[in-house]
Amino acid sequence: MLANIALHVLDEEWDGAGRRAGVLVRYADDLVALCPTKDRAEQARALVEATLAGLGLRLHPDKTRIVCLRDGAEGFDFLGFHHRMVASWKRRGRYWMHKWPSPRAMASIRGKVRDLTNRQYVGWPTEAVVEQLNPVLRGWGTYFRQGNSTAKFAAIDDYVHQRLARLTSKKFGMHGANWTTRFNYEWASTLSVYRLTGTVRYPAAHARR
Repeated sequence: MLANIALHVLDEEWDGAGRRAGVLVRYADDLVALCPTKDRAEQARALVEATLAGLGLRLHPDKTRIVCLRDGAEGFDFLGFHHRMVASWKRRGRYWMHKWPSPRAMASIRGKVRDLTNRQYVGWPTEAVVEQLNPVLRGWGTYFRQGNSTAKFAAIDDYVHQRLARLTSKKFGMHGANWTTRFNYEWASTLSVYRLTGTVRYPAAHARR
């Protein structure tokens, strides 16, 4: 709320001089300016820098950059998602904006899964570990299911399976390849682990393409 109050000045400035540069998308203190050319993007950055300076603020030097989205050349991270233009598989030469969990978001959920399946839980029933994991997975999946996250969700499902299998193998003193054959997909499906796969929701217009 404080960020919105402080940066209302930026919104007003953009409604004036900023309109010529492009479209400003802002959520609290995170923002993206969508501009038709590199020159306009540089103008937008200069306007934002000047406005923030008047508030005693500045752009984050490591997070602020100008990227070219045309034909999927580059992408950008915003609010946990990585946004990038992707070639249409149906319409040759057409590109659509896609979004999926950013590398930082993927690292974050892997870290949480790793912490909840580390050695200190060897003495716990596997079902109890799953009870801890499920709310974390459900919350993360609910946020990121609006987009093109299918591949990333499958990767996290595989990681969760691997971590639970390794933890359970330590419980029974199993080593080497034994855990991969005994604690397989059929085994994992009996644990009622919340699976991210199959929960992605696409807008109706997107789904028809």
